[in-house]
Amino acid sequence: MAHKHIGPEDWSVISRLLKVGYSGAEIARAIGKDSSAMNRHIKKYGGRDGYDVREVRRQKKQGRIIAMESIRKLTGVRLREVKRLLKQHYSPEQIAGVRSDIAASTIYRYIEERAPHLKQYLRSQKGKYRRKRGTNIRAQAREQAKKRRIDERPATIERRGRIGDWEGDTMMGRDKRVRIVTFVDRRTGYLIAYLLPRLRAELLTQLAVQKFRRIPRQKRKTITLDNGVEFSDWERLEKQTKTTIYFAYPYHSWERGTNENTNGLLRQYFPKNVDFNTITPTELAQVVRRLNQRPRKRHNFKAPHYLFWK
Repeated sequence: MAHKHIGPEDWSVISRLLKVGYSGAEIARAIGKDSSAMNRHIKKYGGRDGYDVREVRRQKKQGRIIAMESIRKLTGVRLREVKRLLKQHYSPEQIAGVRSDIAASTIYRYIEERAPHLKQYLRSQKGKYRRKRGTNIRAQAREQAKKRRIDERPATIERRGRIGDWEGDTMMGRDKRVRIVTFVDRRTGYLIAYLLPRLRAELLTQLAVQKFRRIPRQKRKTITLDNGVEFSDWERLEKQTKTTIYFAYPYHSWERGTNENTNGLLRQYFPKNVDFNTITPTELAQVVRRLNQRPRKRHNFKAPHYLFWK
């Protein structure tokens, strides 16, 4: 279900995706927001070319100041009238309709900030949801049971007998919410990598699909993934990339040795103490190109790019 509220944690993601050419609708799908709300948000705060996180923050702060001013004016007779009508189960919209000098948003904010006990008179009360004991454990078990494990892979993958069998993982920097996603071809060592500005499985899949669509169909056969939650959208990834997906066993990183070794090469440029928010897509692409064109001893000093595309 898409949510309309676009919070501070979304602003930098929106900014990054706009810079690399995403539309408002694509961004909304990627981060689980309502498409029309996303387009209104982008338009309100500068549009596709002028969207600036600092300006969003400034305007939001100014809006809060104005809203708090309106709360301070809700006193005396007006406040008593609002409370009386709320206790008669009038909605804030109905009160604003009766009293044109009071906005519904002011009443909602007053209840939220000053009088949470009045929520009991609202029709929609966002109470606590108590999950049934064991539900989450059973759901996780069902998801794990659906996964193909690495020991189900054909022997040709094990012996690196063809191009098109990939291993996938993510790399973490100082800010754990921002990752570098890596996919490596087992036979040639050819690397695909991109920035994941927010740790959402749907966004990871959307960006991965875009990358793999540039790869010829005959060179994308299987992907073996890590067990991180960022790959929980694997069924959609499998369908849209037309690959077969397998999973290594938890905490068995050596089962994706090609990927682990390649991530080690990337760490020369992006150590764990680096904030990945400071990396641009262009900088990452330059490093990936450099690694793909670097000769490898195991290939008689031929480069992964040459072997993959020859």
